[in-house]
Amino acid sequence: MLELSYAFNLIIKSLESRMKEHGFSLDYPDEVRPPEVPLMQEGKSRYIIYRGQKGRVKIEYSEEKLALYLADADDESADSDMTRASLTLLELDTYDERDLRYIFDEFAETFENFFGVKKTQAGKLKLPTPVSKNAAKTGALSYDPLTLGNRFVGIYQEFKDDYRDNIEKYGEFLAEEFFIEYGNKAVLATIKGNDKIKIRKLFNLLNEIYEDGTNETQSLIAVTILGELYKEPELFERVRENMSDILAGTVEQVVKYLSSGKSKGARIRLKNPPAYRPPKKKKESSLMKMMGM
Repeated sequence: MLELSYAFNLIIKSLESRMKEHGFSLDYPDEVRPPEVPLMQEGKSRYIIYRGQKGRVKIEYSEEKLALYLADADDESADSDMTRASLTLLELDTYDERDLRYIFDEFAETFENFFGVKKTQAGKLKLPTPVSKNAAKTGALSYDPLTLGNRFVGIYQEFKDDYRDNIEKYGEFLAEEFFIEYGNKAVLATIKGNDKIKIRKLFNLLNEIYEDGTNETQSLIAVTILGELYKEPELFERVRENMSDILAGTVEQVVKYLSSGKSKGARIRLKNPPAYRPPKKKKESSLMKMMGM
């Protein structure tokens, strides 16, 4: 559980060096001085704001969501009308410092992309960018398996290196391999542990990604991950109330099918997915070669 002022204090500390490097400083109300957190209020929203020669950065908490707003130096809009660049859940009663670290990373990357100061270490793989919550909720994009994996390791930090290794090994994220080898065990352990807060956090993620996910992502959640519940149907009943109606209905069908005598082949494929095959390079035609193309 997090206090709002404590969460903002951690955010400020995590961004301190980056903000100083790029000339941003916190805006303090007249009655507030460091080391107090300069939380401002507008209606139900609480926020902090940075200002600098490059523009403005506002981080706002409202209704269990944390939003990042960015404006460049030429943007003359009011602070209340700044463009939202990122939006993420922040449930103070269930989130902890590990969850905040994931949010820090997402906000930092968005900040760097916006202000054009992105840096990568030589020889280090730049991980693919997941679909943002804002893009998914507005319908601009749907959540893909990469985003599920990225958000999953935000909750289960112990698998972050395995997530990166998967991408480095194949040049893309092989979601089935990652979840069958690592993720599914963590999901089952969470369900069996019967910790209501941890279960709620897990299914908040799965429900959100399922609702706005691609068909492939929905299949990954309902079949590859939660389909494992067919082995212990009582676990499905235990967590059914945490699932959205649409997810629960799909998983129920999957569990029933995998528990039936007709599903032997499907169970084998779930346990041993097809081996990865890199995309084939297109062969140049002799005509194209002759034309120098």
